[in-house]
Amino acid sequence: MESILTQQLSFKIGAKTILDNISLQVPDRSIYGYLGRNGAGKSTTIKLLLGLLEDQADTIFIQGNSLKAHPTGVYANVGNLIEAPCYYTKLTVFENLKYLDIIHKKGNKRIDEVLEMVDLHREKKKKASALSMGMKQRLGIAMAIFHDPQLLILDEPLNGLDPQGIVEMRNLFCHLNEQGKTIFLSSHILSELEKIATHIGIIEGGKMIFQGTKQELLGQVDREVYLRTASPEATASVLRNSGFSGVKIDGESVTVTIGDDLQFGLMIKSLVEKQIDIYGLESRSADLEQIFINLIARVNG
Repeated sequence: MESILTQQLSFKIGAKTILDNISLQVPDRSIYGYLGRNGAGKSTTIKLLLGLLEDQADTIFIQGNSLKAHPTGVYANVGNLIEAPCYYTKLTVFENLKYLDIIHKKGNKRIDEVLEMVDLHREKKKKASALSMGMKQRLGIAMAIFHDPQLLILDEPLNGLDPQGIVEMRNLFCHLNEQGKTIFLSSHILSELEKIATHIGIIEGGKMIFQGTKQELLGQVDREVYLRTASPEATASVLRNSGFSGVKIDGESVTVTIGDDLQFGLMIKSLVEKQIDIYGLESRSADLEQIFINLIARVNG
């Protein structure tokens, strides 16, 4: 089952097409990283999912329910943080969550629990206006998760956090996901998405150019294997004769391009059969950031 499903979602401003037939499929209990350059349509997608922009065609379904037909029921089980956290600047951290508690009736115990989760418990008496940018972001996340929603929609949730804060948020998102929550998030920090995302969607020019598991995306690119051997010439000859590409010699090392794990196994088998001694081996694949850049270049090339 998909927590978020859109069926050819499109959106225009005047004659300009912002989104062009976007069909999101966000699996239940996934961490879905939504990627795209500035202006690609990420924020517009998120605003449509949250009802901040109207979907005239009824193409958005949240946890199996039509957003257009059942907005109140849908949003009761969704938490969000979009662009920048919204809070009352003259209220304390605790009072901001207490205000939410008027609606959700979770009690002070839940307030303390959430503040502990986002590491704001020591700041509970501080006014929101006095918080640092990173702490304000933590408050926004605390408000998003306060009512214990099953789906979180987060737009740039790591903005303003220092390295330690980013690690703590990463651990929090993984913890929430382990509890069964689906997390749909957009972030420019691709190295962090690579660590936590189970699924990836990439948008460019208002169109989806990739959607699938992180493994499927990473598996689309070749990786280079570096072999250290006493017989680089013989090693290179065996690899070339076995049909491998990108074979290069650099001193005692040989580099070869491998497409997938099956090819990797065949490479090892070829070398073993020819009694080639290998003293060292290192496999390097492109990271999410490089794959993203390559995909964008390919689409626009």
